[in-house]
Amino acid sequence: MGEVNEYLVLEYVRDNRRTTRPEIARDLQLSQASVSRMVARLIARGVLVETGDTSGSGGRPRVVLTLNVESACVVGIDLGGTKCHGALSGLDGEILAEEYVTVADAGGAFEALERVWAAMQTAAAARGVEIGALAVGVPAVIDADTELAVRGPNVGWAGFDLVDRVRAFGVPFLVDNDVNLAAIAEGEVGQALGSRDYAVLSIGTGLGGAVVSNGRLVRGRHNAAGEIGALLPDVRMLGENRASDIGGLESVLSGAAIAHHARELAASSPDARAEFGEAPTAREVIAAGLDGLPHGKALLDDVVRALAQAVITFAAVTDPETVVIDGSVGRALAPLLDDVTRLVARHIATPPRLAVSDLGPNSTVRGALSGALHHLRLTEAPQVLGELTHEGGTPS
Repeated sequence: MGEVNEYLVLEYVRDNRRTTRPEIARDLQLSQASVSRMVARLIARGVLVETGDTSGSGGRPRVVLTLNVESACVVGIDLGGTKCHGALSGLDGEILAEEYVTVADAGGAFEALERVWAAMQTAAAARGVEIGALAVGVPAVIDADTELAVRGPNVGWAGFDLVDRVRAFGVPFLVDNDVNLAAIAEGEVGQALGSRDYAVLSIGTGLGGAVVSNGRLVRGRHNAAGEIGALLPDVRMLGENRASDIGGLESVLSGAAIAHHARELAASSPDARAEFGEAPTAREVIAAGLDGLPHGKALLDDVVRALAQAVITFAAVTDPETVVIDGSVGRALAPLLDDVTRLVARHIATPPRLAVSDLGPNSTVRGALSGALHHLRLTEAPQVLGELTHEGGTPS
């Protein structure tokens, strides 16, 4: 129990930035003597530092505790289908260094991850600090039983042993779905700040989702909760076999799907080719639709209906306060959120608030840094680590 309390003290100092022993004892309902012993151990390990502060007191300085933000650092990595983005942070979560590598330049997704990891090691060494933990977000599900990556068609990782590969990096780590990590970031610093019930719907190359209920990320038996891309937009799709491929809704509501349908239309219609060319991207199709061009608008109407269906499903099953729309394609759909809201309100008595993520393309990296910091703080209380987490696991 003492080690659990030590972990809680670390969490408290991190959340409050500057605090004192009496404040910790009062708010955590611990004895002054216990707090003093735990703080002494954390100071001895270099995790906490104390300073004198006379501001506003006019008398005897009080002893203020803060994190020694560069006593260790953590790395968060967003390994996507086209690029890999990594960030190094101190214990306060402030980003110290970043690295971007495209999958094409690296010759593969895991090779891009290796390059980014090497760059983060170099950045940490230049600051004279060790990397205490690593978190990697991937557009796939890590199976709870096998630890193999599954349901990641956009990276071609059916059965890929990513966890074992990352274990070879030699630091405490976790690997999780990228949208799960983005959901953590949205709850800490994004559109869901202060909410205990919300969902994230990420529309990029593919389609992903995550659900937070009563303040906890919902995982499901196989870590696949929130994978809304598998939803069937049409019951006639029941005869198809999509268990290991692009899901039903993902075949309509994703960047790859939008571009595919636009290319098919352009191949058969000179007017469509004139609107957005022979090989349009999802962004070009969305731009054409927002400009009111007829073929682009028709495709965009289908996207709006599919997005409304996804929100209605989240609302009916989990009753979230907010649904955050994320991903490069999702953020581009911001001008259409009112249309989606009106469709949702026809079917849900208490519709959720819809909001576009304001974290830009950094939501997964920010969530990964939070996950890595959580993992590191658990390792600061060694016995608790064995009870609450395991190397290669995922944050709660």
